[in-house]
Amino acid sequence: MKIPKLMFSFLLFALTAISFQRAIDAQGFKDAVVDSNDNEVLLGLDYYIAVTSPFDGMSLAMEASCPPPVVHRNNLSLLPIKFSSVVDSNDNVVREDTSLNLEFNVELNNSDCNVPTIWKVEFNASMQQWLVMIGGDRSHNRFQIAKACPYRKYFYQLRYCPVLGSIQFPCVTVCSLFKNGLNYLALNGDPIAIVLGQLVSST
Repeated sequence: MKIPKLMFSFLLFALTAISFQRAIDAQGFKDAVVDSNDNEVLLGLDYYIAVTSPFDGMSLAMEASCPPPVVHRNNLSLLPIKFSSVVDSNDNVVREDTSLNLEFNVELNNSDCNVPTIWKVEFNASMQQWLVMIGGDRSHNRFQIAKACPYRKYFYQLRYCPVLGSIQFPCVTVCSLFKNGLNYLALNGDPIAIVLGQLVSST
């Protein structure tokens, strides 16, 4: 099977990126990710992810394509996101620099675009960009949450960690890309910091 030239270029970029993942793993226990209330972020619960400046919540651009890309918008309706661990573990705490699946905990209610809400990264040919979107699977779509600034306790960054077969490539920082009137999550663009907060059901 031939690897498309664009994918090959991306894999070369990923291979040459600086990654300390294996060294970090060798150190053992990692710091817990904390939300804006200083509580440990837990697997399986509903959280929002928001860009710190401006305070934009993560959403879906259902009008853009199918599967829809993940965007950040200035709205009061924060879509719930839950985290799951890629590896089996008795630890239910989300920890920095560990591989995770991200998933919107919502029903799309769209018969024309009925795809899983698991995040993935895919090349958008019309935009010529690698975009974060939904429609992924749990095996090959891995993200990490990493400290964005040592002086800002609650500020983090998202990283995408590509997997091809059994090969784990170095992680790439997720950025914000403004195009066509939308703020896309993409693998190039402006650096962003994020904060997390738990969403509590009203029922």
